[in-house]
Amino acid sequence: MKKLEKVIETLIINGTLTEQLGLFYGKAGIAVFFFHYARHTGNELFQDYALDLIESIQEQITVTVSVRYDVGLPGIGVCMEYLLQNDFIESNDKDLFGDFDDRMYRAVQYEPYPDLSLQEGLTGWGRYFIYRLNGNGHKDSKLHIALKRIANIIARQIMEKSVSENEQPDVFRFFYDLTSLPLYAEGYADVLRHCIEWNCIREPDTKKIFPYMNRLHCLHVCQNCFNRDFAEDIRQEREKWEVTDNNSLTDIGLINGWATEGMLYLTFFQNLDNSWFNLL
Repeated sequence: MKKLEKVIETLIINGTLTEQLGLFYGKAGIAVFFFHYARHTGNELFQDYALDLIESIQEQITVTVSVRYDVGLPGIGVCMEYLLQNDFIESNDKDLFGDFDDRMYRAVQYEPYPDLSLQEGLTGWGRYFIYRLNGNGHKDSKLHIALKRIANIIARQIMEKSVSENEQPDVFRFFYDLTSLPLYAEGYADVLRHCIEWNCIREPDTKKIFPYMNRLHCLHVCQNCFNRDFAEDIRQEREKWEVTDNNSLTDIGLINGWATEGMLYLTFFQNLDNSWFNLL
């Protein structure tokens, strides 16, 4: 398929050249695609390329790396945990995540957060700890302390009705994911029920909700999280995607970029589990 061939060519050329490290726009998102593509094709060269990207990320991370989810440490950490949980990489948990966990813990305890959004704010930090506690970090008390602090801060803002309409979808997803963890299911069930009563959650407008995603991402996330059937909307949007030329793409990462195109191809034509949408 020419669309996929163009994806491979573009990402091979630009993957190691980009200065962006993060999940949404940089090397971490590209690595996710190449690991999946290597598994699909059985071609170890693509796996080697993905490993090179991961190594490059590790070499370039410094104490000044952002704690924004879309471009910085939380998204990169979630990427690493996702790759571990899906058996793409192997690593000693402490060696891989020790510095990540310490840095994110300090952010939660001592640093201001700009808002409650996934991309820039507190729910993005929360996504990191949820992924870690779903993996080998589930016994680390420090991770639990950080996640409970995040959840309690957001829950308090919900009760104070200070969560903006733009933040509400990301806050809902945070508590939806949080209550999937057995230790948190009962304690935050009432908070999740409160979120479900928001208008944007009860009657989601898929053309407006999660504006940082393209429509296919949005529809799949809504299908995964909302108690509604979006299958027909997904079918229509997929048909549009299949006939749309991707030459106008300017980004290369996992959200609205060339890596997105590759992952959509694997999802729709090779029956890849769509759980990767939960990274976004």
